[in-house]
Amino acid sequence: MNSPRISVVSLTWNSERFVPTYLSSLFADADKSGIPIEVLIVDNGSTDSTLAQLTEWEKQPGVHVFRQAFNRGTTVSRNIALKQARGEFVFVVDSDTRILPGTLDGLLASFGELEKRSNVGLLCPKLTYPDGEIQESARRFPTVLTKVFRLLKWDSVRKWEESIPAVFAGESTPVDYGISAAWFFRRSLLDRVGYLDEKIFYAPEDTDFCVRVWKSGAEVWYSPEVTVVHDCQRLTSKRPFTRMGANHAAGLVYYWRKHGGFLLRPRIK
Repeated sequence: MNSPRISVVSLTWNSERFVPTYLSSLFADADKSGIPIEVLIVDNGSTDSTLAQLTEWEKQPGVHVFRQAFNRGTTVSRNIALKQARGEFVFVVDSDTRILPGTLDGLLASFGELEKRSNVGLLCPKLTYPDGEIQESARRFPTVLTKVFRLLKWDSVRKWEESIPAVFAGESTPVDYGISAAWFFRRSLLDRVGYLDEKIFYAPEDTDFCVRVWKSGAEVWYSPEVTVVHDCQRLTSKRPFTRMGANHAAGLVYYWRKHGGFLLRPRIK
């Protein structure tokens, strides 16, 4: 099999209701565009029909499934796939997404245009919820204040502290970080930045990675020219006082100790 142009990296965990839409839409776009892809999926110990579905999809050339006995979080699991990626580019995308026609072509085109006028390392496409509402997927680095405002649901104050106006205006713009529900970058970026920090179980692994992209001398960009539909579950915002919420809090403390930014954002640019 020829080397893929794009390696698509995804995680599943009890994702039975998302897998058919996600993979069908992804391969429909790949087939229409003619872009050779490979799909690397790490399952984090699903107990529903996810694995049975993936086993069927695995019969398709270029689909590789890595089965974990239990949920190992987002960093260890994604790294398993990232270390196997062979494509010139990597598309990290959540399995609860729908890939619209033209997405793969659009990612390549947008990245190429940004490379002509910036030192882009990581591209974050626009994310929307299934009803079309924009998901605020690119922001300023979090401080303790942004997390307190989010917990208290003081959204107007939180947006003043954390949001980037150009994102809501639909402009292509550099951003502090983008959530890892959809990332696009050259695989060579991993040689420069390294893999995801496995001391973080769940989050903010995306923020940590983006800090390291900036510190490496590359840039993180938000590009609204490409849209990915994300059926986001928002687990920690709905249930902050759970084990998942506790893992997120522990990850934040680790991130702040590593990079600073507890009260003032790290100076990186």
